[in-house]
Amino acid sequence: MTDANREDYKSVVYSGCSIESYGVSVCNLEDVMRTKIGVPRAKYQVWSDKHRFHKLFHTLDEAIDKFMELRLRR
Repeated sequence: MTDANREDYKSVVYSGCSIESYGVSVCNLEDVMRTKIGVPRAKYQVWSDKHRFHKLFHTLDEAIDKFMELRLRR
């Protein structure tokens, strides 16, 4: 997904997949933790060991914005 745009990323995460690009990842915890009870209210997770960043977001838009911001930092 080198030339993906914001809507492409949103579609992939919304459909249940996680994305990893340039050392940054984003996923929907609800999909990852389907069998677990107590999924956090902020269900979108963005993390990067490279940037020492980890945060949960309430909306997909916020998560994708942060994902795109971090993946452009090199």
